[in-house]
Amino acid sequence: MDVVPELIEGINAHETSFLYEEIFVRRAYLPDGVSLPPDSVVFDVGANIGLYSLFVRTVCPAAVVYAFEPLPPVFRKLERNLVAHGVPARLFPYALSDTEGEADFVFYPGYTTMSAASSHAATGVDREFVRQRVLAERRDDLGDAADLLDEMLEYRFREEPYVCRTRRLSDVIAECGVTRIDMLKVDVQRAEADVLRGVDDDHWPLIRRIALEVHDEPGTVTEGRLPEVREYLRERGFAVVPLGDDGPAESGRHSLFAHRPDPAAAG
Repeated sequence: MDVVPELIEGINAHETSFLYEEIFVRRAYLPDGVSLPPDSVVFDVGANIGLYSLFVRTVCPAAVVYAFEPLPPVFRKLERNLVAHGVPARLFPYALSDTEGEADFVFYPGYTTMSAASSHAATGVDREFVRQRVLAERRDDLGDAADLLDEMLEYRFREEPYVCRTRRLSDVIAECGVTRIDMLKVDVQRAEADVLRGVDDDHWPLIRRIALEVHDEPGTVTEGRLPEVREYLRERGFAVVPLGDDGPAESGRHSLFAHRPDPAAAG
């Protein structure tokens, strides 16, 4: 399956372009030398408009994809993109967490990838992260527009409230009769620990690989989370390696890849 960037339906062109570069070109969630089994079962948690789900189908055409996206405006784009590209994924319009119920979410129409559960939202921190990234990558190209950057970001990070359903990953595994997860991709804006806590001990052996964004931001409630998550995964039988930092070293955003030393023996 070929994915043409111009045919991907997004909410913001700048995000769609960035996600395509990150996922398809830099292969941010799949380390060099790592491949997925031909019949992989993949959970895309924090699917956004579906770029990772589309990528999985390009490298593994027979993969079974489960995609999770709680915010209605984004979920509609996810659904349209996967249907348009003929991806028979199972789509879930809710967030994965450590509890079953509902949660308040903050949606940023101009930067949907930064949207988060209200309990994890940090609008100022995220806006400054984007500001520093733009300045680092495009300072020479901005010219007079640099003076308008803060105003533009203020608009893009305007907040819209939503109430979204939350479920535990183990409940989904049991309900859908899932017998293995060859890749669990998690990118959920500071809720990554909640997703992991939603896996029961009996289900951890079913999970073979994890690509995970971890927030460990100095001076915030996430400070110190990176070593905690590494240890949490090691205690459950994973080898954990870094995939890189998602921005400047001080940004506190880290990508991890966890795998079982012998994936074929998992479960």
